Amino acid sequence: MKTGIRGMAVAAVLSIALTGCGDGDGTDAVAGGAEGKDKVQSVSLDATGLINALPVASEFSDGTYTGGDPELVPEAEAMKFCADRLEDVACAGVKAASIKDLVLAGSSSDEGVSFMLYTFGTEAEATAVLKAVEKKRKASTGEAGTFTPVKAETGADETYAFERDGYVGVYMRVGTVVSYASTNRFGPERAERAAQVQVGRLKLVAGGGNPDL
Repeated sequence: MKTGIRGMAVAAVLSIALTGCGDGDGTDAVAGGAEGKDKVQSVSLDATGLINALPVASEFSDGTYTGGDPELVPEAEAMKFCADRLEDVACAGVKAASIKDLVLAGSSSDEGVSFMLYTFGTEAEATAVLKAVEKKRKASTGEAGTFTPVKAETGADETYAFERDGYVGVYMRVGTVVSYASTNRFGPERAERAAQVQVGRLKLVAGGGNPDL
């Protein structure tokens, strides 16, 4: 797993709207907010925030993790990056993305997790991509077998999680951001914990907080 920082020149000008950071969990989508309630005021997340929202090794207590630097994917490259990582779905409206890999030190099985964030122009665009990924996962077949839905409580507005042959992937939406935690040899419980760390950090950064204090 290898990542590096690129596209940081856009950090000063990239501003991304996030909305609807409510709570939801499970493999069934949970809508953020309800009709008739006051709207949650939009907050912004610039390119630096998109990097800072990615988890760090010290947030995990089940071992010592190592990994490359986070990578920022600017808008010009975000659509291809999103499609490549999310089952070739059309990622209409994606504005930017980021990725970071963490690997358990000393593991002989490449045990680790990749965290990816994709920011969209609207919640509807983010939801459409999440549902398209869910549909592809449920329909996927092949030599490796089918994907099995698993329960994951993450605190996101929407969550879908799937397991197959040592892999557990947790797909989430918080406001206009789609988050994907792709784990290898973690199992459902550790994958759920990794997803919770991601959502908690994302919400804190989106609200203007510093998760590393």
